[in-house]
Amino acid sequence: MSLRQTIARHPLLAGLAFQAVLIPLALILARVAGIPLDEGINWSLEAAALGALAVLPMLILLGLLAVSGWAPYRALADQVRDFVHQLFRHAWPGAVLLISVLAGVGEELLVRGVLQGWLTERWSPEWAIVVAAVVFGVAHSISRLYFLFATVIGLYLGVLYHLTGNLLVVIVTHALYDWIVIHLYLRSRSTG
Repeated sequence: MSLRQTIARHPLLAGLAFQAVLIPLALILARVAGIPLDEGINWSLEAAALGALAVLPMLILLGLLAVSGWAPYRALADQVRDFVHQLFRHAWPGAVLLISVLAGVGEELLVRGVLQGWLTERWSPEWAIVVAAVVFGVAHSISRLYFLFATVIGLYLGVLYHLTGNLLVVIVTHALYDWIVIHLYLRSRSTG
């Protein structure tokens, strides 16, 4: 069986594997680039609470788009809802939590920790945030609108990381956002 066939037959496992691989990739790249990721994570209840609180503006943005009735957003939401339903329709309990945590940890270590950290050493923090956000948007670009939305979210997460200096804050924000939104899409699909 080819890799493409395996991914098609087991998309959730493929997604989990992809997100999981980002973590060691980020650690390896950080070591090569001389970026001390461990110094960028302050394990504290305050940082976790701030990360949980910081998810609110992202959810408000999504909520405003949802109630706007804007046709391009509705089409995108339908596409994402169908994808999420297909990905998690036969999922075991905890699968949404696992993929959310892996995405939060892997993507934030790689994009904010390594890329934004490396760029900040070479450019201004503003340019580092913008470039890292665009890369984040490209990595999520299932459509032009989703690219734009992900880039805005990337800008927000980049600024949040720059202001706090703590990767734990953006990891919690990203993971919690993914967990909430996936559950909202699953619930909206099941209620019709």
